[in-house]
Amino acid sequence: MNKLKFAIIIFIIFLLPGCAAVPFGIGLIPGAPAYFSSLIGNGQSAYETAIDERSTEQQMLDAIIEGHAQAELYKNKEIRSAQITAYSYFGKLYLVGEYDSQDQLRKIYECVGKVEGKRAVISRLYLKEDSPEHSFFEKQAMYADLRAQLTADFEVTSSPIDVEIVQGDIILLGVIADKKERDRILAHALNTDGVNRVISYLYHQENAGPEPRIMTAELTPTISTILPPSTKKPKRKKSQPTVKNKTTPTPHIVAISNPDRGR
Repeated sequence: MNKLKFAIIIFIIFLLPGCAAVPFGIGLIPGAPAYFSSLIGNGQSAYETAIDERSTEQQMLDAIIEGHAQAELYKNKEIRSAQITAYSYFGKLYLVGEYDSQDQLRKIYECVGKVEGKRAVISRLYLKEDSPEHSFFEKQAMYADLRAQLTADFEVTSSPIDVEIVQGDIILLGVIADKKERDRILAHALNTDGVNRVISYLYHQENAGPEPRIMTAELTPTISTILPPSTKKPKRKKSQPTVKNKTTPTPHIVAISNPDRGR
C-alpha cells in the first residue's frame, strides 16, 4: 500500500507542468517551509508567507530542523505521531505536546538530540492527564475561536501564528513584527472562551527583556547519577503536595518569550 501511494505521488508530480512539480513535491515533505506550500494554495497564503519576518534562507533552515525532528519522533514506535509537534524558529527547536511517562520523555529527548543544526531545544511538554478535562471538541472550539479573532484583526499582519492547545493552555509560536502586534495577539488569546493560560513564544526584534527559562518536562535524575557509589542516599524531606487551583476564573499569561534577542 505504501509503495502504491508513493507511486501515485510521483506520478502526480511528473504530470505537473514545468517548475510547478518542484514546490508541489516539496510541499508533501513534513516540515517543508510554508512558502513552498503556498505556491499551490490560494492568494491569501501567498500573501501571508511573503511577509514572514524571516529571510527565505532562514525559513528553509528552520524547515529542515523542524522536519528532521518530526521525522525522528515518527520513527520511534513508542511515540504516537500526533503526540508531539516540533517547531523551529531561528534554529531553536520547540517541542509542544504530551508525554505518557518519564521513560517516554527520555526517548523524546533522545530523538531530538539527533537533530543537527539546532541552537537549542525548548520543551513545552505536559504529562498526559488520566481523565482530561478538555475534550477534543472543546479544543477545536477554542482553536476556531482564536483563529477567527486573529483573521478578523487586520492589524495582525505577520505570517500565520502557530497555535497549540494542550490541557486548556494556549501556546503561541511564530515570528511577528513588533511588541504592539504581540500584545494584540495575546489579547485575542486571553479573550478565547475556556482558556486556562496563555504561553507565548512569539519572536520580535524589539528588546523586551531577558528570556524566561520555562521547562515543563524535566527528566528526574536517579540517585546513581548524582551521588558516588559509596555515598548514602539522603533522607527525603516531606514536601507539601501542590494542588492545582481550579477555581481561578481569569486566565493569565505564563510567559512572554522573545528568543530572537542576541541572535
